[in-house]
Amino acid sequence: MLVEGPRVREGFPGQRLVVLPPSIVQKAADLPVCRSLYATRIGRFDAAKHHFIVRSHGTRDYIFIACLGGAGRCWIQKRPWTLEEGHAIVLPPGVHHRYQADEADPWTILWIHFSGRSAAEHCRALNVTREQPRFWIGDMPRITAAFEEVYSYVLGGYTDADLLGLSTSLARLFGLCRYHQRVLGARGRESEERVLAAIRYMHENVGRPLLLEDCARRTGWSPSHFSMAFKRQVNIAPMEFFGRLKTTRACELLKTTNLSIEEVAAACGFEDSFYFSRFFKKHHHLSPSRYRQKFSLP
Repeated sequence: MLVEGPRVREGFPGQRLVVLPPSIVQKAADLPVCRSLYATRIGRFDAAKHHFIVRSHGTRDYIFIACLGGAGRCWIQKRPWTLEEGHAIVLPPGVHHRYQADEADPWTILWIHFSGRSAAEHCRALNVTREQPRFWIGDMPRITAAFEEVYSYVLGGYTDADLLGLSTSLARLFGLCRYHQRVLGARGRESEERVLAAIRYMHENVGRPLLLEDCARRTGWSPSHFSMAFKRQVNIAPMEFFGRLKTTRACELLKTTNLSIEEVAAACGFEDSFYFSRFFKKHHHLSPSRYRQKFSLP
């Protein structure tokens, strides 16, 4: 049972939230391929205490929400749906809805507002209907990694290539959701939960220089077993995934703050700013200073 409390739309510690400008949304709606499926908002809220949203007339877009931990509840018109770790839901456009985090155990969620000519077909492929909008995802760590790929494309300059990457990675995310819609045995669920715990640990410590052994210790596995299990579920090596988290955080700081390159490096767990610059350039093909010049927000 959810306990009522204060109500907060956004502004949670460490939150990530990107709203694509209307001109960019229109650009995506006009581009071949992109116009089939595109995101309009995307974000992640961790342990979002007091999170509450109500929209009397819904939105123009569909809303995908995946719960990584904790709990919350969504109402579509008057029907409630409880979300716990592993659940996802798609809220249809133009329909009264509200949702809120549990007060005792607030949820951690990924969410994407999406639209496009084939948006309804993607929902049907997920077996989602207004009467049955909630579903179980059997491989949450891989879905989390796929979300990070989608999110990475909203950190650039909204070029045609960025929007194409955003569209195709979003389609891939939904494809993975459909593929992993199945009930797992206890052993498989336990493995997923351990990997998901490691992913949470990486997010919480993105500003530290973690080692593989640190992350493996979080799961209770040996480093070699952890690496194999992580790569099997997420499809990339754990420290490569952690590196992507660091560069994503660096992009946000470069775009939205006046921190020096040395301060951004330190905030992302790099003691050597020269190594940070090389690492960043390897992933984004731009130096941190050039990235800031090109993409910093006004």
